[in-house]
Amino acid sequence: MSEGDRQDPARRISSVLENSFAGTLALLPRVAEVLVELDALEPAQQRFVLYWTDVMAAAGEELAAQFLSHVPLALRDLDEAAAEAWVVKAMDVFDRRGPGFAIEVLNTVQVFATARAAQQSGCDFDQVAGLLRYLVCGLGGRGLQIVSEAIAYTDTEKIFLPPSLGLLEGRAANASLYKCLAAFLWAQNRYGTWRYQVLEAAMRTLDEVETWPIYQRLESVRLRACLARDLPGLHREMEAIAYGDEAARLAWQAFVKRVAVLEAPHATALDSLALVSSCRGQPLPPPLRFQGEMFPAKVREILSQRMSRERAALQKALNSLQRDLELQTPDDQASGAETPNRFTVGNANDKTPNTEHYELKYNDQQVPMGPELEALLNSILQDLGDIDEDYLNPHPMRDIYPAEQESKHGPGTEPEALPGVRVELYPEWDYTRQRFREDFCALTEQDVPFGNEDFVTRTREKYHGLSKSIQRVFEAILSEAQRQKKQPHGDELDLDALIEAHVDRLQGREMSDRLYTHFRKVGRSVAVMFMVDMSGSTKGWVNDAERESLVLLCEAVAMLGDQYAIYGFSGRTNKRCEIYRIKTFREPYDTEVKRRISGMAPKAYTRMGVAIRHLSKMLNTVQAKTKLLITLSDGKPEDYGSYRGRYGIEDTRHALLEARRSGIHPFCITIDKEAQSYLPHMYGPSSFTVVDEVQKLPYKVADIYRRLTT
Repeated sequence: MSEGDRQDPARRISSVLENSFAGTLALLPRVAEVLVELDALEPAQQRFVLYWTDVMAAAGEELAAQFLSHVPLALRDLDEAAAEAWVVKAMDVFDRRGPGFAIEVLNTVQVFATARAAQQSGCDFDQVAGLLRYLVCGLGGRGLQIVSEAIAYTDTEKIFLPPSLGLLEGRAANASLYKCLAAFLWAQNRYGTWRYQVLEAAMRTLDEVETWPIYQRLESVRLRACLARDLPGLHREMEAIAYGDEAARLAWQAFVKRVAVLEAPHATALDSLALVSSCRGQPLPPPLRFQGEMFPAKVREILSQRMSRERAALQKALNSLQRDLELQTPDDQASGAETPNRFTVGNANDKTPNTEHYELKYNDQQVPMGPELEALLNSILQDLGDIDEDYLNPHPMRDIYPAEQESKHGPGTEPEALPGVRVELYPEWDYTRQRFREDFCALTEQDVPFGNEDFVTRTREKYHGLSKSIQRVFEAILSEAQRQKKQPHGDELDLDALIEAHVDRLQGREMSDRLYTHFRKVGRSVAVMFMVDMSGSTKGWVNDAERESLVLLCEAVAMLGDQYAIYGFSGRTNKRCEIYRIKTFREPYDTEVKRRISGMAPKAYTRMGVAIRHLSKMLNTVQAKTKLLITLSDGKPEDYGSYRGRYGIEDTRHALLEARRSGIHPFCITIDKEAQSYLPHMYGPSSFTVVDEVQKLPYKVADIYRRLTT
């Protein structure tokens, strides 16, 4: 930007406008008109337009052109804060759904203005999200996330609610509507609307236009009856706001009379499905205010992934439980068993089939369940209604994480998750907008495939002398004593305390008798997370040096008794960010860990911010006075798309600042000779070190660890 552009925002705006419209022929006649409108804006408004034009132009010239075309109208109908909210909404939609939907937001500024006016007496999702999460957790059942989306619905793992509600008068009434929406969508999950056999039957027999709405109304009758029995207070609150007017209330009363069988305690979603045909051709009541929408295809996708994952998890848990039970069983009882050992699950209270109180039995004897196993069983039963014998077969499970395969598609088209792997969503800092892109990065956590343990043996032989030297240094750390000053008794005089006491005597105050220093050994309280770059650029010597460093470090740190974990990271776009388990905090340095270190291999790219946020969250669950996040890397943050240059550096820097605020001390060890150009900005001037030769990395890492933890 030239000096003249800095002094004259209108001139800069005109330049950007002409460049943006150059590729949009349909909008060329609007250029002169828009220029006049922009020229009439106040200087502060022009600076606002200039800033957001630059931000949008980075995403796409057409997006910037549409913004410039509509921003005069936005600034006429909205104050600056509301106009900024309009722009941010467009950019958020661009992130999630692409430029077409973002342009639609920009083109409908008047719709946004009307909705914004309604929000003044309405309620925003952010104002009630925390309360709703506690509500859904307290209601029980499968843990459901509460997230914001344009339409209210559930996919059986999340409850999606609109970003704002202004349907009713007053903020309190709209907050109550949020509560009722969340409760009703929870009820769909809790009372079997999305049970597997029901969903499959419904998708075979119902069509989207005519019969799904009937099924939705029938389920509303049944679910309200369930809520009335189990949660009468909540049911009364829902009934108070259910209808838009008196005509809607009367229509629902007539409809409920026709299908009163669904209010019986033993009615199920299959009963609702059976009544659909008898209701065809008859008038339907209008939707309830808290009814939400139904998207069966989305539910089926989530359900199929969860069923496979939970089946594997249950069999693995039962396998472990069976081993524990057999160890507790006397040999004479075991040898006298005439029936094969097996698990069974039953309802603890057969009189109330919708309750969650289930019993697990082993050879007809009830066995205690931990909270995790109980939650897993409840989730499976919520999906299936009962559990067949194959689910309860506790055979050892194969690895549920499939081998990674290179995508045959271009960048950005990879699936958001591999089957059987849980996805966590994290924000990403966009320095151009000075705000987060919420839930932008999809991260999965996987085990590193086992490698050949011979690598560890070769490393020990190669660095035999260095390993002995490191161990001697770490032994010295254990034998070090810590000096405690200002003690009443001790080994030496404390010079600082003696000077202070002398000053007190000269000023007529009583002298302290704490004039000595005392040496004593103290226990270490250290937790370290090693974050290892597994991007494609580490292929070859760098990968070998990283693995050799970890072998030497693990054997030395085990001597200190420090808590430590090792995770690799890589990524390919924001849709596939990956963390690789090498060693958790709870695992010892055993054969499995050694084989994972041996199996470390280069993957994709270096998307660092999301990895730092995930590993910092894990590190903060560990109890320790000193917490370190040590990164081993060969270069700067980089990935497909915009995650290059300053964008990736700023996101990584922000993630490191978040870690520091939580009490974690980040440090980086790199072999990048250009690190001085970006690491001081990311980590700070004294929180990184550059190893000038790859071969020196194993020699340096242990020494750096000693300096950081003593």
